[in-house]
Amino acid sequence: MFLTEVFTESVEKIPQEEEICKNLSLKPSEKLHREVVRYLGYKNDVKVTPEINSLIQKGIIEICTTIEPRTIYRCFSIQNSQNSSLREENNKTFSKNSGITCDLSLHQYNGIILMGATLGVDVDRLLNRTQIRDITYALILDSCATAAIESICDDLQDYLTTTYANQNMYLTKRHSPGYGDLPLSSQTKLLSCLDAERKIGLSTTRNFLLIPTKSVTAIIGISSFEQKNEHISCSTCKMYHVCNFRRSEVL
Repeated sequence: MFLTEVFTESVEKIPQEEEICKNLSLKPSEKLHREVVRYLGYKNDVKVTPEINSLIQKGIIEICTTIEPRTIYRCFSIQNSQNSSLREENNKTFSKNSGITCDLSLHQYNGIILMGATLGVDVDRLLNRTQIRDITYALILDSCATAAIESICDDLQDYLTTTYANQNMYLTKRHSPGYGDLPLSSQTKLLSCLDAERKIGLSTTRNFLLIPTKSVTAIIGISSFEQKNEHISCSTCKMYHVCNFRRSEVL
């Protein structure tokens, strides 16, 4: 049974394992700048001009002062039933799928974490306004926002990793709907299980696109065994050789 074959029956979630982090913040940094350059499609052998660097710095500052980051996560136990079903309260269910690209199986895990994160609606408004008056800066600003939401997700996962390490538990990297074999349509059930619209203002369109747009949902596995090669890295992704946004890493 794969990690994406979740919520097929109803049981209790792990008590006191839900948290809403409202006070997250993000500051300009060299790491954030590098990520923006990567999202803009620059390769190592292409030098960013001073003019573009200046716009990137401006964009990072503007995004950091505009965002209102909010995150939520919920933890679920995996029941040792005949079907190894992962259960959650209130009979909320996902459809069975073939599993994500990494072929993570539920029997490897003690539970999973569902998470959601958003930068807030003000970022969408900022991007829309900027597209009208300056398309070049709007493109840079969009990359700044993308780098920002990924940084927020990394901060949340670092917090969760530390929390579970204190319990001698280990986490996998996060897997989002729309990647691998985890269908984009799973956004609806994932958001429902998190009660994300009510709690952090995160919802989805009929086409399963997130609103606000600079938002992320993901699934993380929880295991009592250390996960090999589970650090978040482009080099461990099966799309590494064809992805235009890959980081330059040693395989």
